[in-house]
Amino acid sequence: MTVKLKLKDVKDKLREDTLDLSLCDLEEVPVREIASLRKATNVNLSTNLLVSLPTTFVTLKQIVVLDLSRNMLVELPENFGEMTQLRHLDLYANKISRLPLSLSELKNLRWLDLKENPLTEAVASVAGPCSNMRECQACARNIVTYLSNVKLVIEEERLRRSNCVTGDAIKEVAGAKKEGKRKRKRNTEMEKTNGSKTDSPTQSEACSRDNNDSVRLTGSSSDDASACKSYKSTGTGLCRSLTCVIVWFFVISLLLTVALTLLSWRYERQTDTFLQNAQTLSGLPLKNYHRQTTDCLQRIIKIAAAQFKSVVDVVRDFAQLQSDTSEAEREL
Repeated sequence: MTVKLKLKDVKDKLREDTLDLSLCDLEEVPVREIASLRKATNVNLSTNLLVSLPTTFVTLKQIVVLDLSRNMLVELPENFGEMTQLRHLDLYANKISRLPLSLSELKNLRWLDLKENPLTEAVASVAGPCSNMRECQACARNIVTYLSNVKLVIEEERLRRSNCVTGDAIKEVAGAKKEGKRKRKRNTEMEKTNGSKTDSPTQSEACSRDNNDSVRLTGSSSDDASACKSYKSTGTGLCRSLTCVIVWFFVISLLLTVALTLLSWRYERQTDTFLQNAQTLSGLPLKNYHRQTTDCLQRIIKIAAAQFKSVVDVVRDFAQLQSDTSEAEREL
């Protein structure tokens, strides 16, 4: 039978900033009830029957110390790295074999215990024994660094494959253009050959053609030319319209993304709730896109600030040099 704690039961287990929900035979984490206790920064969920954590678990961003030891967790949520305030994480004696790459975003993590888990050999060697405070601190530092490097390698490989696909597409387009040029050249040569054969009859035979036939042929050729021009203009207009629609779509999407990112810095909780609901309805990883956009904007701001500082330093040095030069000239 699944044990579900009510809000009153959860509140009764809160002592100052520590919420002790250990030994409660929990099969599900009462996320909503814990979220209502904003001062519960130390949460103990050890020795329960937890097999997995819900994706909404990361909404408990107030947690600083989290004890999930002695459960039956198979893996952590892919968005677990959003718990950026987490400093102490105990995963002792679970069934975790892999760690999400988002764990590399826990830059404040200072203590991690992964003992008694069926980790891969590579991750286990990075984690180390964790038999004392110093080793557990090293485990947290090493795991975050290791996952950051793995994430970087994966992104570089994805970029390399994307570039390869783009290069193949460019080659195919170039080949198609060359083939089109060759076909046009052959058609031009054939038209020249046919034209020379047509012009071979004597001048008297050419002059004996009926005037009506001449008028009819001239009219048909002008109609064909006008139809060709109309078709080309229609195709060009359609291409331009389609290009404008695509460009405006990307511009509007970019503006909405930037606006949402800027709003999230001031209204973090409301934005997180909006993205969670939108992600549930659309089935798209909107929170990942939002996080990547936020990181990109922060990097851009840092680069711009560094560039601005360097410009200010150059201007200051130049002004100082001018001042020193002026003083030297006055002394002379």
